[in-house]
Amino acid sequence: MRLIKKIPANFKTVFFEVTGILFLLLIWEIIAFCVNDSYIFPHLNNIFCALGSILGEQSTYTALGESFLRTILALIISFILAFSLGLVAGLFKSVKDFLSPLIYLLKLVPTPCVVFFIIIFFIRKPNIGSLIITFLIIFPILYESFVEGLNNINPSIKLSLRLEGYYSRKSIFKVLIPESMPFLLLGCINSIGLGVKVSIMSEILIGTNNIWGIGRLISFYRINSEYDKMIAITLLVIFIFIIIDLLFSYIKKFLIKSK
Repeated sequence: MRLIKKIPANFKTVFFEVTGILFLLLIWEIIAFCVNDSYIFPHLNNIFCALGSILGEQSTYTALGESFLRTILALIISFILAFSLGLVAGLFKSVKDFLSPLIYLLKLVPTPCVVFFIIIFFIRKPNIGSLIITFLIIFPILYESFVEGLNNINPSIKLSLRLEGYYSRKSIFKVLIPESMPFLLLGCINSIGLGVKVSIMSEILIGTNNIWGIGRLISFYRINSEYDKMIAITLLVIFIFIIIDLLFSYIKKFLIKSK
């Protein structure tokens, strides 16, 4: 125990994380051994071979680019609308109360219901349909993040602004927006992973040859019973998520300190 306590905290974190990953890989191999059918539940060596294969295919990078592009586009649109409506709702409680039923509806309605409803209206334009689906999931998160940021501004700052003019352009653009912006940016960071997941899910449910992305690639591998490639593309997306998460974790720490 004394030796463990002497180990640096960062090293211990990495050690236990790596151990956790190795444990998951061991569990996978045990299940694959018990199933004893590489066609249904492939071993790790088959999956990594499939991963090497899909990394050499142009379609993989096209699919990744399409899915991430739709997610980023939905994120930008959500950011602009959440910023605009959130600012007004943060300044005027009546607007916040008026929008609250819509926000609760978007948050509480099951995602598959939203997907099927959008598909009906945009069956001829699946790219727009997927974009709208992703937007409807991301927007409430960003909107509430910005409103929360405005509501959590120090009361003493709000009091001083009321004395000088709470609704003046100077108060809004030099104090209120900068003070609440870290909340909105944190919401963006937390929404990227969710946005990509929703985008992939929408591509799978749309199930058309007119839309290209990771979801379509997963469906293609499933239909052709290439389960090793289907798992490999999923692992590739997870790996990209890990890199993005590590990158934004530093940004998140900086934003939290700046609040």
